[in-house]
Amino acid sequence: MPEPGPTPPPAARSCPACDARRSEWAFVVDGFPHLRCRECGTVFVSPLPSDETIRATYLDPEYHGDVDATEDRMRAEARARARVMKEHGCTRVLEIGCGAGFFVEALLELGIEAEGVDPGPQAQRAAARGLPIRPIWLEELRPTAPYDGIGMFELLEHLPDPVTALQWSRRHTRPGATLALSTPSASGLPARLLGRRFPMLAPPNHLEVFSRDGIDRLLRRGGFVPTRWVSFSNLDRDTLRRGFQRFVLGRSAPARWLAHGLASAALLPARLVDRAGLGTSFEVYAARQ
Repeated sequence: MPEPGPTPPPAARSCPACDARRSEWAFVVDGFPHLRCRECGTVFVSPLPSDETIRATYLDPEYHGDVDATEDRMRAEARARARVMKEHGCTRVLEIGCGAGFFVEALLELGIEAEGVDPGPQAQRAAARGLPIRPIWLEELRPTAPYDGIGMFELLEHLPDPVTALQWSRRHTRPGATLALSTPSASGLPARLLGRRFPMLAPPNHLEVFSRDGIDRLLRRGGFVPTRWVSFSNLDRDTLRRGFQRFVLGRSAPARWLAHGLASAALLPARLVDRAGLGTSFEVYAARQ
């Protein structure tokens, strides 16, 4: 349930998913007020931080963390997603917000022409390794030919106006092109149970957490129609253990021992939650109209 709070003022930010003006108070996270859209259920920061704050946060090396700790999992995800793009007949793909470039590499391994764009520190290092990545902001990119595939993984939640990235993608893709994205879910069981403690609520890094209805409406506003939905949580024993310690038990020695046991017990239910479509995040494929 939303925490008690003030009625949003008339000048409150419209919903970044469906553009509705009807919102209600949700909660405060790390000093940032959040509203919930009454039309689609998306949760979002309002008012927005300044553009300078948003960009500085995205460029902060500390935010991007240590890729090495999750590289194997991320590469496996990237290869699986690249195979889907190949199945969809994609031959020229751009990844927006490409980070360390694992998806770009996976596409190249399959013989697909691929490039990435991302101004962040991981992308800068990937470009220095010789990957076809432009370490610039999307609005600075000047494509030389249309794409038939776009990737946006863990990107939309960072954007103050996410529909503009979708509209850009539509302008620079062929009819029928495939858009692949992933983003945290406000419709999943973790978000519903944890409320403001849901770890994907992370302002000013994450400016919104979309509901399924919100993502559907956002994609259609941007000129894309969803064709496939997948729920996922990336919850292994170690991730669950850290979550129990951080949000429930604390970091004492007895808490660490108990967290190990709870993590093992929670692994199967977590997988069942994903199968029910109620996980931490969405993976969505959509067709360009």
